[in-house]
Amino acid sequence: MLADQRFEELLGAGAPLIAATFDVIPFGLALAWPLTDATGTLLDFESGYTNPAAEQILNVPLGSQVGTRLREAIPGFVELGLYDRLARVVASGRPESGEFEVDTLWRDAVHVRGVWSHHALPFGQAVLSVTVDVTDERRRETELRDFAAVAAHDLREPLVGIQLMAGLLGRRETLGSTEREMAASLTDGAERARGLVDGILEYATAGGRHPQSEAVDCGHVVNDVLAGLASTIDRASARVQVEPLPVVAGCRTDLHRVFQNLIANALKFRDGADPLVTVRAAANEAGWTFSVCDNGIGLPDESPIFEMFTRGTGDHEGSGIGLATCRRIVEGLGGRIWAERNAGAGSTFLFTLPGATLSEG
Repeated sequence: MLADQRFEELLGAGAPLIAATFDVIPFGLALAWPLTDATGTLLDFESGYTNPAAEQILNVPLGSQVGTRLREAIPGFVELGLYDRLARVVASGRPESGEFEVDTLWRDAVHVRGVWSHHALPFGQAVLSVTVDVTDERRRETELRDFAAVAAHDLREPLVGIQLMAGLLGRRETLGSTEREMAASLTDGAERARGLVDGILEYATAGGRHPQSEAVDCGHVVNDVLAGLASTIDRASARVQVEPLPVVAGCRTDLHRVFQNLIANALKFRDGADPLVTVRAAANEAGWTFSVCDNGIGLPDESPIFEMFTRGTGDHEGSGIGLATCRRIVEGLGGRIWAERNAGAGSTFLFTLPGATLSEG
């Protein structure tokens, strides 16, 4: 006999079988039933069916807590934005996803702590809350990122010194042609190594686990990027067209890095003709899809361009870190990034950002 009668009424004769299936799933599943007043205004959510994995994540015997009001039992969910997410799913009928660092109390008695990958899905009149505890994974990622940042930072200073001394040595009039070539080779090698270290440092510090969300005017961000790339644009005789872009909730520094990498790549990977780059955004059901379109060399065949250290060849060789950094940032914001070949020349890089738009630029 299920404790949640509304779950049984919703699924009918199939309720026991579905509950038995849910019970063995290794991530948390919990139903939240909206509680409304006579006018239909949402007052709270009542807990419904939960599987054993959800009880383990919260360390609370949720099976005996059916009917508990969430705002009363765990008000910390309101501060985290989890309650508002459930309310939006009820209102819109569309799923939402995100990641939260949880540190709160259940009924002021049980400490609930961890990093959760959380998904809220419509489930009849209720919301199905799907929770994966990713605390250990995020801890290991943080340790690796901290190590990479420290290693890159410590390597950068001696490389700068080598590059400086090799440059000074190469300018000495007493050197022969062979020694000058050796000094130039040393300078070039130190410069490439420094570029790699800078790329690793950027990757390690990009897309923090829980970046502070702010209102970001993407149009202003792209204008700042173009100002920084002005000399590159002039040298390449390039045109960059920017269509109206929205104001979204995100991290300005991280989004600046994404647009910087994508636009700089569009200018770099050109194919004879003067570069033409177009930046635009289109609304979708879950948020926005941004695109950076170019007329350059196009995409390599079956190359994992968003993986670390995937490089071009010849004049188009790079560190292989920029696109991996973009993917880390976009996925950290709950979106995805990919690339497509254009029908004519060049390629288009696209990425999504979920959530509500604050305004259109």
